[in-house]
Amino acid sequence: MHLANRTSEALETINEAGALADRREERWWRAESHRLRGVFLAALGADEAQIEASFLEAIRVAKEQKSVSLEKRAEATYAEYRRQKVSGSKSSGIRLSL
Repeated sequence: MHLANRTSEALETINEAGALADRREERWWRAESHRLRGVFLAALGADEAQIEASFLEAIRVAKEQKSVSLEKRAEATYAEYRRQKVSGSKSSGIRLSL
């Protein structure tokens, strides 16, 4: 959805998936869902605090789960977000790779 310029729908879907995973206590991919939430929020030009909170939560959850690959992935995406933000990306949103 995100790649088809349906980012709002992608964000809604990832939020629903996260809520469902929490209800079922299936938290294996929570770090990735937080990372994707950050990607979608950045693309929508959302509040910086929300975007950063999503990336930081992704990193925290991955560390808690001892998932090095998900931790590195979240850190890399967060670093790319910060690089683009500093470089002055003036568009309505920042596009990050999935």
